[in-house]
Amino acid sequence: MKNYSFLIGGVFAVLAAFSVSILFDNLWIGFSSAFGVAVLWLWMLDRKMVNRLKDAGNRTIVRVVLILLVGLMLGLSVVHYQRAVQQDETLTNIRTTIIHSISRIEMEKSLLLALRHYHSLPSEEQTSLADAFQNLYNERLNTDGSWTPETPNDDEDIQFTYSIASPDSVVLSVTTAFTKGEDPEFLNNNNQTGLYQARAVLTERGVQYDREN
Repeated sequence: MKNYSFLIGGVFAVLAAFSVSILFDNLWIGFSSAFGVAVLWLWMLDRKMVNRLKDAGNRTIVRVVLILLVGLMLGLSVVHYQRAVQQDETLTNIRTTIIHSISRIEMEKSLLLALRHYHSLPSEEQTSLADAFQNLYNERLNTDGSWTPETPNDDEDIQFTYSIASPDSVVLSVTTAFTKGEDPEFLNNNNQTGLYQARAVLTERGVQYDREN
């Protein structure tokens, strides 16, 4: 009966250790805790039960099985962790590609429309490129420097801003709130680091798009 209690207690101890992942909101912390408890429990199992076996051959066989079991658990843990990291990197790359495409299309299209508007003004209404841009997109230019895209969305990750570099130059920028860029040390416009950022510069010669991170 004591042996059954020990076995059942070991199972509950492992489950309790795994529940730590809920507190830290991290699956791998709970998994690591559960793995450590499981190894400790197997060691106690060896001391409490296996060590009492009278036949040395049987003790050796059981201990080899326990070692193989720990090795198998460790191997599977490493494989699952590597797979999770790879999947996370793949999803991040996919999201970065999508954001890159969406933001580039949005900024280039808007700036090219502003350039066309500027060149289509009659001579008596000629003004600076910056003024033409502001007149065309007055309702989408916010007082805090943010830029409202043509099709507003609920994705809080994408943040557009605008700036008037000179009377003949307008800059639209995009910075993400959590999507990573290429350089983890890059300082973004929103004072965060390592996030995706790009900008499109409008001049009378056209639009130049640059990914900054």
